Amino acid sequence: MGLPNYQNNNQEEEQQESPLQKLVKQQANRKGKKIAKKFARKAAKLAVKAAKQLGASLIKVLMSFLAGLGLPTILIAALIIIGVIIISLAMSFFFSSGDGLTGEDKELHEYIVKQADSTVDLNDPFQKKYRVPHALIASVIQIDALRDEDAKDLAKDMAKSLAPTFDYGKYNEFTQKQTQVCEDGVCKPWSSIKQTDKWVSKLDNVDFWNGYTSFTHEAYLTEWKYDTKITYRTDRWTETEKYTETVVEKYVEYEEVSRTVLVQVPYTETIYEPYVVIEYKYIEKRPGVYIRVEVPVTKYRAKQVTRYETKKVIVKDKVPVERSKEKKVEKTREVEKSKVVEIKTTTRTRQQKFNSTENTTEDYSYFDQILNSQNFGTEDKKLIEINYLFTGGEIKYTDWLGINGSSGFTGGYGGFNGTITPGAGVPAQFMGYYLSAEKKYGVDWYSLAAVHFVETGFSTHPTMYSSVGAIGHMQFMPATWVGWKYNIGGGLVSSTLDITSLSVIKSGGGYGVDGCGDGKADPWDVCDAIHTAAHYLSKSNYKNDPRAAIFNYNHATWYVDKVMKAAQGYKNGATYTPADGAMPAITKGDFMRPATGKVNSGYGERWGKLHAGVDIAKVGSANIPIVAVADGVVVKSYLSSSYGNCVIIEHQINGVKYQSLYAHMTGRAVNNGQKVTKGQFLGNMGNTGRSTGPHLHFELHKGEWNKTKSNSVDPVLYIPF
Repeated sequence: MGLPNYQNNNQEEEQQESPLQKLVKQQANRKGKKIAKKFARKAAKLAVKAAKQLGASLIKVLMSFLAGLGLPTILIAALIIIGVIIISLAMSFFFSSGDGLTGEDKELHEYIVKQADSTVDLNDPFQKKYRVPHALIASVIQIDALRDEDAKDLAKDMAKSLAPTFDYGKYNEFTQKQTQVCEDGVCKPWSSIKQTDKWVSKLDNVDFWNGYTSFTHEAYLTEWKYDTKITYRTDRWTETEKYTETVVEKYVEYEEVSRTVLVQVPYTETIYEPYVVIEYKYIEKRPGVYIRVEVPVTKYRAKQVTRYETKKVIVKDKVPVERSKEKKVEKTREVEKSKVVEIKTTTRTRQQKFNSTENTTEDYSYFDQILNSQNFGTEDKKLIEINYLFTGGEIKYTDWLGINGSSGFTGGYGGFNGTITPGAGVPAQFMGYYLSAEKKYGVDWYSLAAVHFVETGFSTHPTMYSSVGAIGHMQFMPATWVGWKYNIGGGLVSSTLDITSLSVIKSGGGYGVDGCGDGKADPWDVCDAIHTAAHYLSKSNYKNDPRAAIFNYNHATWYVDKVMKAAQGYKNGATYTPADGAMPAITKGDFMRPATGKVNSGYGERWGKLHAGVDIAKVGSANIPIVAVADGVVVKSYLSSSYGNCVIIEHQINGVKYQSLYAHMTGRAVNNGQKVTKGQFLGNMGNTGRSTGPHLHFELHKGEWNKTKSNSVDPVLYIPF
């Protein structure tokens, strides 16, 4: 621990580097690409047959032979180093190029090429350029050839694992249309816009073995395009019109004659009505004296008058004569009329199009993750790069690994809100210490468990003292624990110094902490030791680079590989049970909600693109668990440049296959092929990949998930959100 690093020397003795590891470490670090160019192809040809014949036992044979010659051990190692690297380079070259191979060797070369070709659609020129290089596969299988692994199985696994992922989105290149009709120069208003959707697939992202390319598609509307057509129409109609017509009217002449007639003529006469009193008036104020009133009466008397009438008369020849005269008469009639009308129809159209830009980033995260899954260590990875360079390939893997060595290691469970039950191999009595240290220092519990395992076998080593003086459950050098100002040599301190004193540690700038609050920091107290390890890793920038931090704990690449491999296993083997209320209730239907929270973006068109799922926003600072919506099997658990940490689960519901997708998580708690149950924890809401903020992007597909998302369905139609 600390600088210099002498701790845990007994562990280093147990993990002696092989001659092959030493070779790669020296050659890759000192010469890099130059080593790939150093060996001529002729030398490689001389070695390839021997390599194939000797196979995995080559090193043992060479060791026995050279030792029999009485050569010094250093010289033996040097000769073996040269022989092994020539053989590895040669085998990589020949199984890549196929030159000079026959029989089973040629068959293996053709199999590698076939597997590489299967990673893309070779009929698609765009996909073809992302094909996994068969030379890369050949370079990888040479490492396992020395382990006596099945080359074909590994070639198939590598091709399948490294196959590029093409993520397509559906974009709406709709057409909008309006029309305007003008008749004889009089124009009507433009019609309402009629839109015809046209969904097309566009590539959003490609994840390939050494990087990713992201495509941004920005929508815009084209200018209106006008098309005018002129037609003619004849309108016909009937009108009623008035007119004057001259007619000849015939008649017979008549003359008037008179005659006398007797008629009754009315007149008025005044009479007295002696018995009818009309009105009484006083006369000379004599009471009782009245007079009668005169009453006019209409009467009639006969009178002769002359009247005239017409009758036919005979004139001249005494014969009736018909005469005629002209007369103008106003009449009406129906008249048919017609008119030619010019019709000008103007149609204008415009489309939604997209300006596409692409950005490629060289990133070996996925490649590193695959190699980690195959248990390749750092030295193996360096030799793979040398092999690939020798075939003529371009790769900057080890350069990237030196800067981003932690990228293949997925963490992200700090502060999990619930119960974590460790899997096989992790003593449950230490989980409380790991989790409390994780919460305080931000170092994943499984990394602390892995360090604990590698250092002292979970505190089972008999003495927990190393040969160089490292002490306690987590094997700290005393000077690292209490402060290097107390160093008396080799990281040791005076036996009279109280290294558990908090004031002494503070004065010396040491890393020891009081993990359990008993007022002292004791490396022999497992709680204090685990908390101090978390403190040390945190100060070593674990948050941003776990690999470098673990390397700083014990300066050996084999140590880092072993710790990280164990940590990955502990992480994946644990069971995560979210606390009550932190996860949605498990419902009785076919599916349940994948997380609590509000759906803030639904399924459908968004910004001209099909949003093939729903987004559930994270509320608050606490971790929000994501769970499986139904029983199923994990078909993919991977890190994507677009989806971030992503899990795809296949479900069989009433005989129908569905696949659910969970994206942008902080980490992944399940692996490929793992069976999961409804409500099982998958990870926490996060902001990984192409994401604008912490949330869960959830998709549901009826059938298999595919690149164009053609099987996607609206989750709200199946799940009670």
